[in-house]
Amino acid sequence: MYASELMDDQFETVSSHDTVARAARLLYEHDLDGVCVVDDGKLVGVVTAMDVIFQEKHVEVPHYVNLLNRVLPIERKLQADLDKATGTTVSDIMTPEAVGVAYDATLADVASLMVEKHITVVPVLKDGRLAGVIDKKQVLREALMHLWKQQEG
Repeated sequence: MYASELMDDQFETVSSHDTVARAARLLYEHDLDGVCVVDDGKLVGVVTAMDVIFQEKHVEVPHYVNLLNRVLPIERKLQADLDKATGTTVSDIMTPEAVGVAYDATLADVASLMVEKHITVVPVLKDGRLAGVIDKKQVLREALMHLWKQQEG
């Protein structure tokens, strides 16, 4: 099976300028794991339900060290976490440079990418443009069908 057969070609997208609230509402109302972020017809990222949920987590209060009369945070990741936790637009919380697959990628290619990169939404690209989206439910459905066939045979 190929990505072109597996993908949903009727999919929702958001803009990087959309609000987090709009993205959250779209994810919730359509029961989606994530949506592609498209600006001017170009895929610029992916925003997932976990990106939105991240805003509800506790962010540790920073610990600082005074070094050569400069106050420096101990953890570099802290600023990124704070920015994401307080972000108001999709660009603040999305994963930029989304990892996608080609239109002719195999199911094994898609599954490997999902497992290795820990992603649940895979954009499908054809001629450099977003042609569809594959999510974990579609891959799970195919895995289940393979298991049923194995049990029958």
